[in-house]
Amino acid sequence: MPLFIILGKLTDKAIEKMKEAKQRDEKAEQVIQSAGGKLISHYYTFGRYDFVATVELPSAEILASVIIDITRWGTVGTETMTALLPEDIYKMAH
Repeated sequence: MPLFIILGKLTDKAIEKMKEAKQRDEKAEQVIQSAGGKLISHYYTFGRYDFVATVELPSAEILASVIIDITRWGTVGTETMTALLPEDIYKMAH
């Protein structure tokens, strides 16, 4: 299943309601799971981005749908990258 890395920034609305962060995170994971995906990892970070998540989803189209659903809440903005495992790159190089 395709692997994606999501880099995210919290909006002012999210920061004002940080006490609700756990519920928002759980809701986001439910959206990912209901789309047939899996949340592999999720970290809050300091610097340019406020969080990094790694997800598996069936396709880029489904990823787009998940991102649209989550960003509708008005609490995050995202930048997403497709990720490949080193083994996949090694196979492509042969």
